[in-house]
Amino acid sequence: MDAARIQTLHEKAEAALTELGPDHPGALDARAEWARALGEEGRAAEAAVAFGELADEYARLLGAKHPDTLLARHNQAFCLGMSGNAVTAESLARDVATDYVELLGADDPETLNARALWGRWTGEAGDPGAAARILRPVVESCGDVLGPVHAETLTNRHQHAQWVGRAGNPAEAARLLEEIAGERDAVLGAEHRDTLLARHDLAQWAGEADDAVRARDLLRALVTDAVRALGAGHPDTLVMRHNLAHWTGEAGDPGTARALLESLCADCTRILGAEHPDTENCRRALDWWTYGPKAGASARPAKAAKAEKTRKPKRFKPGKGGKGGDAENADASDADAA
Repeated sequence: MDAARIQTLHEKAEAALTELGPDHPGALDARAEWARALGEEGRAAEAAVAFGELADEYARLLGAKHPDTLLARHNQAFCLGMSGNAVTAESLARDVATDYVELLGADDPETLNARALWGRWTGEAGDPGAAARILRPVVESCGDVLGPVHAETLTNRHQHAQWVGRAGNPAEAARLLEEIAGERDAVLGAEHRDTLLARHDLAQWAGEADDAVRARDLLRALVTDAVRALGAGHPDTLVMRHNLAHWTGEAGDPGTARALLESLCADCTRILGAEHPDTENCRRALDWWTYGPKAGASARPAKAAKAEKTRKPKRFKPGKGGKGGDAENADASDADAA
């Protein structure tokens, strides 16, 4: 985290406030730059407060539905969600999307971005089916307005596919992600990070759709490419290697799953540290495939206490800026704050 950068921008904002006054555009711009930096450096809760205060100032000076006010509210909703307050983020994002529709029309790119953010936080607040329903027309409009392989279109298609899967239709999610991965490959190349993430999520949903063998084979090829493109110790690669081990075991080969996890645990300990949550989860996965009910005939003998403590590990998704990725139900791609 770049604390020095945040401190510098905060001092700049305070100086602009003193020299120019609270209503001067330069002072407001300086405050917006500081708020963005807070969000970019992972201090989402503080950023949400800063954007909320900025939105109040813009509303006082320019009106509640001025584009600058809406942008500040949009970013406030994003940061609220990233700080873990998905319910409040959903409510605010819904209102912002409604105001954008009224101001710019339903298919303006800014409106589409706001509608997509509303869909995301609707899902994160606990309603994946509604998220998928909100995002489907957004995806269709993005295709019409921006083009089917525009970066924003592909991002929204990817998120829509994720919510389709989380709403209970993993086979459809896999079908959608197969198309997205192919198009990302054609536009960006096979080893671009966005392509790798789409291929990862395709494999995950294929496995969730009861095709563990396909998931294993997709991940095996993916890990080879990720190691070459990102490196064996990149946080995304570590997550992909973990899930390769999982689907290898689910495909009926617990011995190879154990071997993959032994290597991965060593790398996670070296790169992330022994106490990192992903390292602990990797050790838990190794125990699962060594002593658990699917360990097979080659399972190692376990003491009763060890066997009793063995529990199924979480799986992780690459992505959202943290080392080693996010928990199983996280999205693979973020909607950027504007």
